[in-house]
Amino acid sequence: MESKFKEGLYRLTLLFAAATLMLLATTSQGAVSRAILSVVGLGLGIAALERKRSFVLPGALVPLLLGVTLTLLLWLAPERHMPWLWAWAVVLILPQPPWMWLLQGVLALSCWWQVAALINIEQTLLAGILLMTLMAMGLARSLSEPPLQPGLPRRARLLSSRPLHSGRQLALELPFETTRCGRENSYGELLLLRCSWRDQQATLNALIAATRNYETCFQLDNRTLAALMISRDIETARRRRSTLLETLPASCRTRCASLVPSLLLEPQLKALDQQQRPVVILEESA
Repeated sequence: MESKFKEGLYRLTLLFAAATLMLLATTSQGAVSRAILSVVGLGLGIAALERKRSFVLPGALVPLLLGVTLTLLLWLAPERHMPWLWAWAVVLILPQPPWMWLLQGVLALSCWWQVAALINIEQTLLAGILLMTLMAMGLARSLSEPPLQPGLPRRARLLSSRPLHSGRQLALELPFETTRCGRENSYGELLLLRCSWRDQQATLNALIAATRNYETCFQLDNRTLAALMISRDIETARRRRSTLLETLPASCRTRCASLVPSLLLEPQLKALDQQQRPVVILEESA
Protein backbone atom coordinates (compact mmCIF):
# COMPACT_ATOMS: atom_id res chain seq x y z
CA MET A 1 0.00 0.00 0.00
CA GLU A 2 2.92 2.33 0.68
CA SER A 3 3.76 2.45 -3.03
CA LYS A 4 0.29 3.83 -3.81
CA PHE A 5 0.88 6.77 -1.49
CA LYS A 6 4.25 7.36 -3.17
CA GLU A 7 2.65 7.25 -6.60
CA GLY A 8 -0.04 9.71 -5.51
CA LEU A 9 2.60 12.06 -4.10
CA TYR A 10 4.59 11.71 -7.32
CA ARG A 11 1.56 12.73 -9.41
CA LEU A 12 0.88 15.65 -7.08
CA THR A 13 4.48 16.79 -7.43
CA LEU A 14 4.19 16.64 -11.22
CA LEU A 15 1.01 18.71 -11.10
CA PHE A 16 2.75 21.30 -8.93
CA ALA A 17 5.72 21.41 -11.31
CA ALA A 18 3.37 21.76 -14.31
CA ALA A 19 1.48 24.62 -12.66
CA THR A 20 4.75 26.36 -11.77
CA LEU A 21 6.04 26.15 -15.34
CA MET A 22 2.75 27.39 -16.77
CA LEU A 23 2.80 30.30 -14.32
CA LEU A 24 6.39 31.16 -15.26
CA ALA A 25 5.35 31.14 -18.91
CA THR A 26 3.05 34.09 -18.18
CA THR A 27 5.91 36.23 -16.82
CA SER A 28 8.19 38.43 -18.88
CA GLN A 29 10.09 35.80 -20.85
CA GLY A 30 11.42 35.62 -24.37
CA ALA A 31 9.07 34.11 -26.91
CA VAL A 32 11.11 30.89 -27.17
CA SER A 33 11.43 30.51 -23.39
CA ARG A 34 7.69 31.10 -22.98
CA ALA A 35 6.93 28.43 -25.59
CA ILE A 36 9.29 25.92 -23.93
CA LEU A 37 7.78 26.49 -20.47
CA SER A 38 4.23 26.18 -21.82
CA VAL A 39 4.86 22.97 -23.78
CA VAL A 40 6.77 21.26 -20.96
CA GLY A 41 4.22 22.39 -18.36
CA LEU A 42 1.44 20.92 -20.49
CA GLY A 43 3.40 17.69 -20.93
CA LEU A 44 3.96 17.31 -17.18
CA GLY A 45 0.28 17.96 -16.53
CA ILE A 46 -0.74 15.25 -18.98
CA ALA A 47 1.78 12.82 -17.46
CA ALA A 48 0.44 13.54 -13.95
CA LEU A 49 -3.23 13.09 -14.89
CA GLU A 50 -2.72 10.09 -17.15
CA ARG A 51 -4.61 7.06 -15.85
CA LYS A 52 -5.44 4.59 -18.62
CA ARG A 53 -2.69 4.63 -21.20
CA SER A 54 -3.47 4.26 -24.89
CA PHE A 55 0.24 3.82 -25.54
CA VAL A 56 3.23 3.06 -23.35
CA LEU A 57 5.59 5.94 -22.60
CA PRO A 58 9.23 5.42 -21.61
CA GLY A 59 9.91 5.54 -17.89
CA ALA A 60 12.33 8.42 -18.52
CA LEU A 61 9.71 10.79 -20.01
CA VAL A 62 9.26 13.14 -17.04
CA PRO A 63 12.95 13.53 -16.03
CA LEU A 64 13.85 13.85 -19.72
CA LEU A 65 11.31 16.67 -20.16
CA LEU A 66 12.68 18.49 -17.14
CA GLY A 67 16.30 17.92 -18.11
CA VAL A 68 15.79 19.19 -21.65
CA THR A 69 13.83 22.18 -20.29
CA LEU A 70 16.64 23.18 -17.93
CA THR A 71 19.20 22.79 -20.70
CA LEU A 72 17.28 24.88 -23.22
CA LEU A 73 16.52 27.66 -20.74
CA LEU A 74 20.09 27.90 -19.49
CA TRP A 75 21.44 27.88 -23.04
CA LEU A 76 18.95 30.47 -24.28
CA ALA A 77 19.22 32.91 -21.37
CA PRO A 78 21.77 31.80 -18.74
CA GLU A 79 21.89 35.25 -17.15
CA ARG A 80 18.14 35.10 -16.44
CA HIS A 81 17.77 31.45 -15.48
CA MET A 82 21.07 30.92 -13.62
CA PRO A 83 19.41 29.83 -10.31
CA TRP A 84 17.76 26.95 -12.19
CA LEU A 85 21.16 25.25 -12.35
CA TRP A 86 20.53 23.81 -8.88
CA ALA A 87 17.33 22.12 -10.05
CA TRP A 88 19.45 19.33 -11.56
CA ALA A 89 19.57 17.65 -8.16
CA VAL A 90 15.76 17.43 -8.23
CA VAL A 91 15.81 15.95 -11.75
CA LEU A 92 18.05 13.10 -10.59
CA ILE A 93 15.76 12.28 -7.66
CA LEU A 94 12.98 11.34 -10.08
CA PRO A 95 12.64 7.63 -10.98
CA GLN A 96 14.36 6.89 -14.29
CA PRO A 97 16.39 4.13 -15.97
CA PRO A 98 20.07 4.09 -14.98
CA TRP A 99 21.27 5.02 -18.49
CA MET A 100 19.41 8.31 -18.13
CA TRP A 101 21.72 9.40 -15.30
CA LEU A 102 24.66 9.63 -17.72
CA LEU A 103 22.63 11.68 -20.19
CA GLN A 104 21.39 14.01 -17.45
CA GLY A 105 24.97 14.44 -16.20
CA VAL A 106 26.11 15.53 -19.66
CA LEU A 107 23.22 18.00 -19.94
CA ALA A 108 23.95 19.38 -16.46
CA LEU A 109 27.62 19.82 -17.37
CA SER A 110 26.63 21.79 -20.49
CA CYS A 111 24.41 24.03 -18.33
CA TRP A 112 27.24 24.63 -15.88
CA TRP A 113 29.50 25.56 -18.80
CA GLN A 114 26.98 28.14 -20.00
CA VAL A 115 26.76 29.68 -16.53
CA ALA A 116 30.56 29.65 -16.13
CA ALA A 117 30.90 32.22 -18.89
CA LEU A 118 29.06 34.76 -16.71
CA ILE A 119 31.02 34.38 -13.47
CA ASN A 120 34.67 34.39 -12.40
CA ILE A 121 36.90 31.32 -12.04
CA GLU A 122 36.46 30.98 -8.25
CA GLN A 123 32.69 31.12 -8.54
CA THR A 124 32.79 28.68 -11.46
CA LEU A 125 34.77 26.11 -9.46
CA LEU A 126 32.56 26.55 -6.41
CA ALA A 127 29.40 26.22 -8.52
CA GLY A 128 30.81 23.06 -10.13
CA ILE A 129 31.61 21.48 -6.76
CA LEU A 130 28.20 22.37 -5.33
CA LEU A 131 26.44 21.12 -8.44
CA MET A 132 28.26 17.76 -8.34
CA THR A 133 27.52 17.42 -4.62
CA LEU A 134 23.82 18.16 -5.08
CA MET A 135 23.57 15.80 -8.05
CA ALA A 136 25.32 13.06 -6.07
CA MET A 137 22.81 13.55 -3.25
CA GLY A 138 19.93 13.43 -5.73
CA LEU A 139 21.32 10.26 -7.31
CA ALA A 140 21.74 8.63 -3.89
CA ARG A 141 18.14 9.50 -3.04
CA SER A 142 16.95 8.06 -6.36
CA LEU A 143 18.80 4.79 -5.70
CA SER A 144 17.13 4.52 -2.28
CA GLU A 145 13.62 4.71 -3.84
CA PRO A 146 13.21 1.50 -5.90
CA PRO A 147 9.44 1.06 -6.39
CA LEU A 148 8.97 2.89 -9.67
CA GLN A 149 12.09 1.86 -11.51
CA PRO A 150 13.70 -1.56 -10.78
CA GLY A 151 13.38 -4.13 -13.52
CA LEU A 152 12.01 -1.76 -16.15
CA PRO A 153 14.67 -2.53 -18.77
CA ARG A 154 14.15 -6.28 -18.32
CA ARG A 155 10.35 -6.34 -18.33
CA ALA A 156 8.15 -6.22 -21.39
CA ARG A 157 5.99 -3.11 -21.49
CA LEU A 158 2.32 -3.95 -21.05
CA LEU A 159 -0.78 -1.80 -21.42
CA SER A 160 -2.34 -1.41 -17.99
CA SER A 161 -4.93 0.89 -16.44
CA ARG A 162 -3.08 0.58 -13.12
CA PRO A 163 0.62 0.75 -12.21
CA LEU A 164 2.63 -2.47 -12.40
CA HIS A 165 5.27 -2.73 -9.70
CA SER A 166 8.44 -4.82 -9.62
CA GLY A 167 9.35 -8.03 -7.85
CA ARG A 168 11.49 -6.07 -5.42
CA GLN A 169 8.44 -4.05 -4.42
CA LEU A 170 6.44 -7.26 -3.97
CA ALA A 171 9.07 -8.56 -1.54
CA LEU A 172 8.75 -5.31 0.43
CA GLU A 173 4.94 -5.26 0.50
CA LEU A 174 4.40 -8.96 1.29
CA PRO A 175 5.18 -8.81 5.06
CA PHE A 176 3.42 -5.45 5.36
CA GLU A 177 0.18 -6.80 3.85
CA THR A 178 0.45 -9.99 5.90
CA THR A 179 0.63 -7.95 9.11
CA ARG A 180 -2.25 -5.74 8.00
CA CYS A 181 -4.49 -8.74 7.25
CA GLY A 182 -3.83 -10.12 10.71
CA ARG A 183 -4.56 -6.76 12.32
CA GLU A 184 -7.76 -6.15 10.36
CA ASN A 185 -8.92 -9.79 10.48
CA SER A 186 -9.14 -9.96 6.69
CA TYR A 187 -7.96 -12.70 4.34
CA GLY A 188 -5.09 -12.09 1.92
CA GLU A 189 -3.52 -14.18 -0.82
CA LEU A 190 -0.34 -14.02 -2.86
CA LEU A 191 -1.24 -14.84 -6.46
CA LEU A 192 1.50 -15.83 -8.92
CA LEU A 193 0.72 -16.25 -12.62
CA ARG A 194 3.22 -17.78 -15.06
CA CYS A 195 2.40 -17.77 -18.79
CA SER A 196 4.04 -17.50 -22.19
CA TRP A 197 5.08 -13.98 -23.15
CA ARG A 198 2.46 -14.02 -25.93
CA ASP A 199 -0.30 -14.47 -23.35
CA GLN A 200 1.00 -12.02 -20.77
CA GLN A 201 -1.16 -9.11 -21.92
CA ALA A 202 -4.29 -11.27 -21.84
CA THR A 203 -3.29 -12.58 -18.41
CA LEU A 204 -2.75 -9.05 -17.16
CA ASN A 205 -6.15 -7.97 -18.48
CA ALA A 206 -7.80 -10.81 -16.57
CA LEU A 207 -5.81 -9.97 -13.43
CA ILE A 208 -6.72 -6.26 -13.57
CA ALA A 209 -10.39 -7.14 -14.05
CA ALA A 210 -10.33 -9.49 -11.04
CA THR A 211 -8.52 -7.18 -8.62
CA ARG A 212 -9.68 -4.03 -6.90
CA ASN A 213 -8.16 -0.58 -7.18
CA TYR A 214 -6.47 -0.80 -3.78
CA GLU A 215 -4.80 -4.13 -4.59
CA THR A 216 -1.30 -4.03 -6.02
CA CYS A 217 -0.31 -5.85 -9.21
CA PHE A 218 3.26 -6.76 -10.12
CA GLN A 219 5.23 -7.74 -13.21
CA LEU A 220 8.14 -9.86 -12.06
CA ASP A 221 9.57 -10.69 -15.50
CA ASN A 222 8.44 -11.30 -19.07
CA ARG A 223 6.46 -14.39 -18.05
CA THR A 224 5.37 -13.82 -14.45
CA LEU A 225 2.69 -11.58 -12.98
CA ALA A 226 1.62 -11.36 -9.35
CA ALA A 227 -0.97 -9.72 -7.14
CA LEU A 228 -1.79 -9.33 -3.46
CA MET A 229 -5.53 -9.95 -3.20
CA ILE A 230 -7.26 -8.85 0.01
CA SER A 231 -10.78 -10.13 0.78
CA ARG A 232 -13.18 -9.90 3.68
CA ASP A 233 -12.98 -13.64 4.40
CA ILE A 234 -11.82 -16.90 2.86
CA GLU A 235 -15.15 -17.61 1.14
CA THR A 236 -15.04 -14.27 -0.65
CA ALA A 237 -11.45 -14.98 -1.67
CA ARG A 238 -12.43 -18.37 -3.11
CA ARG A 239 -15.20 -16.84 -5.22
CA ARG A 240 -12.91 -14.12 -6.55
CA ARG A 241 -10.15 -16.64 -7.28
CA SER A 242 -12.55 -18.95 -9.10
CA THR A 243 -13.78 -16.09 -11.28
CA LEU A 244 -10.20 -15.16 -12.17
CA LEU A 245 -9.17 -18.74 -13.00
CA GLU A 246 -12.04 -19.04 -15.47
CA THR A 247 -10.72 -16.05 -17.48
CA LEU A 248 -7.02 -16.91 -17.61
CA PRO A 249 -5.39 -18.19 -20.84
CA ALA A 250 -4.91 -21.94 -21.09
CA SER A 251 -1.12 -21.62 -20.99
CA CYS A 252 -1.18 -19.94 -17.57
CA ARG A 253 0.14 -21.68 -14.46
CA THR A 254 -1.25 -20.32 -11.20
CA ARG A 255 0.02 -20.53 -7.63
CA CYS A 256 -2.02 -19.05 -4.80
CA ALA A 257 -0.88 -18.92 -1.17
CA SER A 258 -2.50 -17.44 1.93
CA LEU A 259 -0.76 -14.47 3.52
CA VAL A 260 0.66 -15.89 6.74
CA PRO A 261 3.84 -14.87 8.61
CA SER A 262 5.71 -17.95 7.34
CA LEU A 263 5.09 -17.09 3.67
CA LEU A 264 8.22 -16.09 1.73
CA LEU A 265 8.35 -14.94 -1.87
CA GLU A 266 11.49 -16.69 -3.12
CA PRO A 267 10.42 -20.24 -2.12
CA GLN A 268 7.05 -19.67 -3.81
CA LEU A 269 8.74 -18.54 -7.02
CA LYS A 270 11.01 -21.58 -7.00
CA ALA A 271 7.99 -23.82 -6.42
CA LEU A 272 6.23 -22.15 -9.34
CA ASP A 273 9.24 -22.94 -11.55
CA GLN A 274 8.90 -26.65 -10.69
CA GLN A 275 5.10 -26.75 -10.65
CA GLN A 276 3.55 -29.29 -13.05
CA ARG A 277 -0.13 -28.76 -12.31
CA PRO A 278 -1.85 -25.74 -13.86
CA VAL A 279 -3.23 -24.57 -10.50
CA VAL A 280 -1.86 -24.95 -6.96
CA ILE A 281 -3.75 -23.44 -4.03
CA LEU A 282 -2.21 -23.24 -0.56
CA GLU A 283 -4.81 -22.18 1.97
CA GLU A 284 -3.68 -21.66 5.54
CA SER A 285 -5.17 -19.84 8.48
CA ALA A 286 -3.17 -17.13 10.19
